[in-house]
Amino acid sequence: MSKHLMLRFFSLLALVAGACDAHATAVRCDTCTRDIDYRNEAIRQGAGTHLIFNVAANRIQQYYIGSNGGGGADGSVPRGAGPVVMLQTAPAGAIEEVQRANKVMVEGGGTIRPTFVVPMAVLGLNASASAKTAYDYVLDNNLRAMVESAAGRADVISRVVGAAVLTAMTDLLHHVTNYTGLRDQARLLMRIVFKDGSYVTVIIDLNYQNGKTEPGSERTPAGQLIPADIEAVRGQWSDHGGENLSRMVTHLRTLGATLTSSGPSNSGTIRAIVCSGAGAAKTCDVQYVIR
Repeated sequence: MSKHLMLRFFSLLALVAGACDAHATAVRCDTCTRDIDYRNEAIRQGAGTHLIFNVAANRIQQYYIGSNGGGGADGSVPRGAGPVVMLQTAPAGAIEEVQRANKVMVEGGGTIRPTFVVPMAVLGLNASASAKTAYDYVLDNNLRAMVESAAGRADVISRVVGAAVLTAMTDLLHHVTNYTGLRDQARLLMRIVFKDGSYVTVIIDLNYQNGKTEPGSERTPAGQLIPADIEAVRGQWSDHGGENLSRMVTHLRTLGATLTSSGPSNSGTIRAIVCSGAGAAKTCDVQYVIR
């Protein structure tokens, strides 16, 4: 064996010896189905130790990717030079994480963040709060706090979430290791629907007593954004889907937008609202049409 080949051989041994102790980078690969897919994804991540996993397939593989070293003293590159690819045994904790996340996905309808539609009445709030809408929600911090507190109550969660989903989610969140980050990503989502059909999404973390509003999730009945501040006032709102835009006009005016109108404003209905401008200087054209 030549001196150059022996140096390469011992260099590889050193790399392999240190690979098992290296911190692994977790990579979710929903398209990985075959062994070669996992291997190629690990190579694509570059040098280091990588945990490649597919939650839906309930499968995880660990690879160490290293360099095959440089060339000879004359700058030549040895034939077959390329990355060192080693399939390793994934940590038992990481394997268990994927298994538990897969259980959540199976029970939760194909996702580790299952969403449950919850009518406002289910939260058991007082009559005044129950009569509010998502338009009120974006501007009323107390209403927001009431909804988040109610959504996080154990009795509400048990009424809304099936026992199988709740058990699977609890098992994942209470798992002691978190190699893959799945424990942090998995959550229960409640879409709170107000009396007018508008809604907001509240994230439920079973480790805490209160839910937390998903930022920017307030929506009209037709799913259009309800801006929380003047900075978010940009774009077009339309009446498609039977959306009544009268409340949106009032809301935009409350936020401080300058409103103009076009079309038969005295006898027409609102077809669209088009807003533009930078910063707090927003102008919204309210477009009317005869039906």
